[in-house]
Amino acid sequence: MSAGNLRQAALTGARWTVAAKVGLQLVTWPVTIVVMRLLEPGDYGLFAIALLFSGFIVLFAELGLGVALVQTREVSQGMARAAATLVLLLNGAVALTIIFVSPWVADVYDEPDVVLVMRLLTFELLLAAFASVPQALLERALQFRSLSIAQMAAGAAGSLTMLVAALLDAGALALVAGTLVTALVRSVLIVWFHGRLVLPGPVNLATVRPMVHVSSQVVLGRVLWYWYGQADQLVLGRLLHAVQLGYYSVAAQLAMLPASKAMEAVNRVAFPIFSRSIADPAGLREMYLRTVGLLALYGFGVCWGLAAVAREFVLLVLGAKWLAAATPLALLALVAPLRMLCSLHNTTTTAVGQPEAATKELVFAGLLIPLAVTLGALWSGLTGASFAWLAAFPLVYALSIRLTCRAIGFSILDGLRPLAAPVWSGCTMIGAIWLVRRGIGADTRPGMLLAAEVVVGGLVYAAMMALTARPVVIEAWTFVHDVLIPERKRE
Repeated sequence: MSAGNLRQAALTGARWTVAAKVGLQLVTWPVTIVVMRLLEPGDYGLFAIALLFSGFIVLFAELGLGVALVQTREVSQGMARAAATLVLLLNGAVALTIIFVSPWVADVYDEPDVVLVMRLLTFELLLAAFASVPQALLERALQFRSLSIAQMAAGAAGSLTMLVAALLDAGALALVAGTLVTALVRSVLIVWFHGRLVLPGPVNLATVRPMVHVSSQVVLGRVLWYWYGQADQLVLGRLLHAVQLGYYSVAAQLAMLPASKAMEAVNRVAFPIFSRSIADPAGLREMYLRTVGLLALYGFGVCWGLAAVAREFVLLVLGAKWLAAATPLALLALVAPLRMLCSLHNTTTTAVGQPEAATKELVFAGLLIPLAVTLGALWSGLTGASFAWLAAFPLVYALSIRLTCRAIGFSILDGLRPLAAPVWSGCTMIGAIWLVRRGIGADTRPGMLLAAEVVVGGLVYAAMMALTARPVVIEAWTFVHDVLIPERKRE
């Protein structure tokens, strides 16, 4: 595929994924906020405990075969059917494992209700098994429109189900219901867009061998990523009460929400596009650096802005009963941009055929982050665990950028350069918001104070970016313009 065709495919993918994310957030954000107000912190703590173990076991469900199907050079019908067989068998085995270990998890955390939650979540595995291979084939064909529509419809259906269940006082089961309905709608639509169900077929070494190297590295990377990403809640679940874990879980979810939603869209487009660009190293490097520049502009502006207004945001959006989540939210949001960029690094190195680079980074993170969070929690509970991320994760990012630069062939300084202006602009924005709070007074009504902070902080950040990195701002404007207005409309 030529560079021009790749760019057009990237713009089309970005257009649909951005539309899906924006449209979905218009529905899910208000619903999520209402549900948070209806449910108790303990409900989120119970759900978090269930996900700690069931979520980890699920990582082994399809053994990275979907990623391998996207990345491999050619996919035969026999290979797709063999993958479908393996996914179905693996997902069934994982579901049985979760059912078996759920009583043990309940005993460890002294939460008997977690058994039902974990067992109900196994239905998500069975639903996902039928959509795994069709989704990989849609991604391989760059069918972002179909994938985005499936995501929007599933997210909206799941959110509305969760809201109804919360209104019926279902507690943590409301979160389970939303998860299962999302999986059901998404799987049905993906199979429908693909045009047919990929039936299981015979498995032999010849059909599986081309996928083994990538899939094994992907699974190892997922395990390590999950371990360091969930170790904080594992530690807090043992050291603190479920209510405090609920505060932390919601804070972590909100802190990463802007970054994770953006990276879901970026990685979905970047992985197949970068995989097709291996034959053009110069073009790949340029595409990577431009992507980093745009992500840094977005990430440091939005996430650091959220960190600066965390207290007012929690009071206004979630209510006073969630105020204990404000400090963890602020600290975790400061780390979110680096976590977002590390996600891009892992996608990039896997796409160019070097998934071992992501594995090395995740091994390091899997050792460092749990240790830091444990020490932080013992030192100062929720606040200490949150601060541990801020202290330790820059070391993870340093290793990540080094491995990524080596994989795609440029210097670390070149890789860090796109971050300079967003970091400086973000610091200036935080200072401006602090001055607004001092000038207006912290006793001002949270809504008025938050509005003033957002307006002033946003203007300061935009002005500083325009002064220090005008080409990046122009690039961002051009990208948004191209995404929102297709060429045929402009003509």
